[in-house]
Amino acid sequence: MPSEDWKTFKRSEVEIKKTLSDEVHEFLTKVFNVYIIKFGTDIFKHLENVRDKLILLTTRFDNDKYADFCDTFSKMYRLILLDKNVDGNIKKGLEELAQKTNTFFESKGLNRCVKEIKYYKLKVKALFKSKELSNALVSIESEGRVVASSKTNDNGFCEVEVPEGRYAIYVYKDLGEGEYVYDERIIIVPQEIEIVFNISETKTRTEIEKERGGRPVIKEIS
Repeated sequence: MPSEDWKTFKRSEVEIKKTLSDEVHEFLTKVFNVYIIKFGTDIFKHLENVRDKLILLTTRFDNDKYADFCDTFSKMYRLILLDKNVDGNIKKGLEELAQKTNTFFESKGLNRCVKEIKYYKLKVKALFKSKELSNALVSIESEGRVVASSKTNDNGFCEVEVPEGRYAIYVYKDLGEGEYVYDERIIIVPQEIEIVFNISETKTRTEIEKERGGRPVIKEIS
């Protein structure tokens, strides 16, 4: 009885190529999620919407969805970095995450995702009745948050650094006996600029509170 020859067939190995969505998913799980969990509950809440938009790119990559993710991340990135109440280590970690996000997507041939924040030196001169106003508080706010604050020197001058953007800036000093020096204006910072406050009249606390619409005055430099 003839014996049957058994032939061994070598299985062809098919390489499974990762899609961009697959790589985004890997970045999400190995990098993005690791960082935002370390930031703690408060910051996680702010970045949860950013993460959700990144998750959308793990199913099917879409340029419009990518632009939406980058825009949302850039806005939240700026908001957190400008918040004086956020710990410096968290800000440093967020900067690292933004850098790694940019590096990842740029390596895939895409445009830079998270917008870089450029800082500009803002020079402030405060005068009261045309004389230098020393030891006056200068506070700069964005979306109700204090971005930077300082006090004027003997020459009524101070410098602060702020990113490009739109801000409310005010000068405040308690003169005693219910009299205050106060003025506020809206500024747009595209570059290094100098602002001069020349205040001629005092205001009462009630007048200041009405003008600020309930926003508290920052009396001390933190």
